[in-house]
Amino acid sequence: MAFDPHRHRVQLFTGKGGVGKSSVVAAHALASAAAGHRPLVVELGHRATMESIFDVAPIGYEPTPVGDGVHACNLVLEDALTDYVREQVKVRALASRIVRQPTLRRFFEAAPAVNEVVALRRLARLADSGAFHPILVDLDATGHALMFLGLADVFEGLVGAGPLQAILDATTSLLHDAARTVLHLVTLPAELPAREAVQLHARLVAERRVALGALVINRVPSSPFDTNDEEALEALEAFVPADVALGRRALRRVQHAHARVAQLRHELPLPTVVLAERDALRAAGSDRRVLAALGRDFAAQLGGAA
Repeated sequence: MAFDPHRHRVQLFTGKGGVGKSSVVAAHALASAAAGHRPLVVELGHRATMESIFDVAPIGYEPTPVGDGVHACNLVLEDALTDYVREQVKVRALASRIVRQPTLRRFFEAAPAVNEVVALRRLARLADSGAFHPILVDLDATGHALMFLGLADVFEGLVGAGPLQAILDATTSLLHDAARTVLHLVTLPAELPAREAVQLHARLVAERRVALGALVINRVPSSPFDTNDEEALEALEAFVPADVALGRRALRRVQHAHARVAQLRHELPLPTVVLAERDALRAAGSDRRVLAALGRDFAAQLGGAA
């Protein structure tokens, strides 16, 4: 299944916590910039991972250059609310005062999914502006991502035909537009993350909220031995059994990981990217260079998928 990694303007990434999703997003952004595009990485308010990945000062609400042709922004609730209120009252200073009112702030913070609604609205505006391509959204772990994708259901019966419903209609249409938006699933070659990826895929296919992009299997270890090494291990086992046991344990880990990769390829009919463990690429130099190499691998595997 050939898949153009740069075609869709909005690309969402989700997966179980700890699978290296943010690194995959950053890697894809670097590869997109190197390919001549103008990528924007979007994080949701409470996260600030890209600041450490790109080693930059705090990233704010407005898109900011973070180096190597990549921009990033963080959709903070207060800024997104101010942006929305300003459209209604037309004066930013007044909008800021309105949003900072204690009673109103408590209402916004207590209301279901307000942060997600205004974040999705901002995302739709960024997509419509045409200033960036692709826009890479680093979603939270699986449960929150599902809620983000299902905002219309969250508010079903709670809003009428007013401004909020108009925002929901306009922004969720972006998620449903398969020509512009896809969701990539990021996982690891381990039992729990792989199982969650399979379950998430089944749910997304059944609910049909967003088009699916690629399956990204991250941190896949490469074998530390070849056939000759295995023969050498057998010869050495009588002399250094403890060291040989460690070697065999490392080999079993690799074998289990690759078996999981094969199983995921079989169970999920998606274009699949297999990314090596970053330690295997550290010879490339700095972390950013390592991420750039991963990004090139990501794009090459998708573009060359058969």
